[in-house]
Amino acid sequence: MKTIIIINDNSPDAGHAAKFALMMAAKMNASILLANIQKVEKPVIEKALAGGSQNYTFKKTVPGLPGHSLTMFDKSELEPSIKEIDISEANENQLAELINKNNAWMVVKGMNAHLTTNSQINLNTLLNKIECPLLLIPASFPLKSIERLVYIADLRYCRLPIVRYLAELAKNWQADLSIAHLSAKGLPDIEEHYACDIFNGDFCRRVNYDRLFFNNIKEKNLTTAIDVIINGLNNDLLVMVKSRFHFKKVIGECITGSLPANITVPLLVFPY
Repeated sequence: MKTIIIINDNSPDAGHAAKFALMMAAKMNASILLANIQKVEKPVIEKALAGGSQNYTFKKTVPGLPGHSLTMFDKSELEPSIKEIDISEANENQLAELINKNNAWMVVKGMNAHLTTNSQINLNTLLNKIECPLLLIPASFPLKSIERLVYIADLRYCRLPIVRYLAELAKNWQADLSIAHLSAKGLPDIEEHYACDIFNGDFCRRVNYDRLFFNNIKEKNLTTAIDVIINGLNNDLLVMVKSRFHFKKVIGECITGSLPANITVPLLVFPY
């Protein structure tokens, strides 16, 4: 069974992302591991001494956060297996070790609605150490089914294992999957017939999914291109590779606690 790991810092953004991850887990028949990176203060009621009539309320730190997952999900939603673990003392290396040890299929992280550099976990360091993609979910993204997802890449360097991973994801959502070609900096535009030859020969024939499509995006302004991909082509989920071509221009030098304002849909980032 696949495992989806949720990085939980007890924020509203994390709760929102966790609900989406639950939808993902149900579609993919995956289990969920809730990785709690921050301890919380829980109110505890304790009876007064004999003869007293008042109860006292105080807060204590709960290291294991027992039952915390039940506060994030409706009981009626708890179909996938859900476990949780306290990793509040862990650094990025230890979190990455946990992710890889559990052979995670995907890691999910909620993103703040406002531009911020604050993040308890350095996501850039984490991505350099894990073997599965990281799904970043904007707080403003509505909880809904994925109907269209798009892998943004230069088709000449598009990776077959990633397309196969995405085809499996798309199939379970009954969604359209497209490869959006954006020429890498310094490379000429790709000719349409050559692009079709690559797409049909290297991908369509080698990926078992009949809803795989190709878009040759010729717009040179990357901001405009992203707007076309999200709003013009109505994609619900973007896919990029951290170390490749357009990532830094779209996201910036590093991933912070929020996504750029023009990225209004979840972003799935592959580390390789």
